[in-house]
Amino acid sequence: MATQTFKHVLYPDVTISLALFRNVRNAKEIKQAVMGGKLDASLLKASMVMDPFLVIVAANKAVHSQKQGKMTTKTVHSEILFNLSPSRKITESFRKFGIGDRDESLLVVVVQNDQSEKTCKALQSLRETVIGEEVAVDELPSLADMSEIEKEYKLADIELSTCSALDALVSRIAAKDIISL
Repeated sequence: MATQTFKHVLYPDVTISLALFRNVRNAKEIKQAVMGGKLDASLLKASMVMDPFLVIVAANKAVHSQKQGKMTTKTVHSEILFNLSPSRKITESFRKFGIGDRDESLLVVVVQNDQSEKTCKALQSLRETVIGEEVAVDELPSLADMSEIEKEYKLADIELSTCSALDALVSRIAAKDIISL
């Protein structure tokens, strides 16, 4: 499978798994399954994520907030969506970074407290639910809409002349709690 799994930096018993799907034909059904609690995952709009590293940063931050009892949202998976967004408005974060009913590419994030059967079952349930093609997570940059990402994060040419877009976005995600655009 094309899934990538990482251990959390501060909490090594926590794993973060990423799976990328394209040519998805049932985004609405998948979204309803997550919202209804049948699937435990974050569903990200692939076009709004230029690199998997951004998701790992957002997920690490979400897990840390969960462990500290300081989440802004109700679940670690919704916290990932919120952390990716430059907005402090939860609804806006979900609208911009969560999948829409007609999206054809999605990045799935599953956070578990260990690399157990539960993680494998969550990913398998997602694979069984998604009508589409699972591809390598490394293909994510080719699905990104850079003009939309630059617009959403308000990336300026002067900023991009001193650092990469990835560096700018990582900084924004990491510092979201202390600065705003």
